[in-house]
Amino acid sequence: MMKKMMVLVALVAGMSMATGVLAEGSKIKGSTITNKANIKNSSNVAVGGLLGSAEANQGTVKIKGSKVKGSTISNKADVKNSDNIAVGGLLGGAKANQGSVVVE
Repeated sequence: MMKKMMVLVALVAGMSMATGVLAEGSKIKGSTITNKANIKNSSNVAVGGLLGSAEANQGTVKIKGSKVKGSTISNKADVKNSDNIAVGGLLGGAKANQGSVVVE
C-alpha cells in the first residue's frame, strides 16, 4: 500500500527520476569518483507529473549540493544503441543524462 501511495504522489507532484548514483549534501575530500558505466541496447524513460519535472539518468553519477575538495572525477562511460528520454510536467522541466557525471 505504501509503495502505491508513493507512486501516486510521484505521478501527481511530478517527482520522476530513474537510475543513477546520487551524492547529495556530502563532504568529499581526497577521493576518486569514477563513472565506468557500460550501457548497451537499453531504454530509460522518466515522465513528470502534472506539476513537476522529470529526470532520466542512465549510467550517471550525480553530485548535488556537496563540497568536493582535492578529488578526481573521471568519466569512462560507454553507451551504445540506447534511448534516454525525460518528459517534464505541465509546469516543470526535464533532464536526460546518459553516461555522464553531473555536478550541481
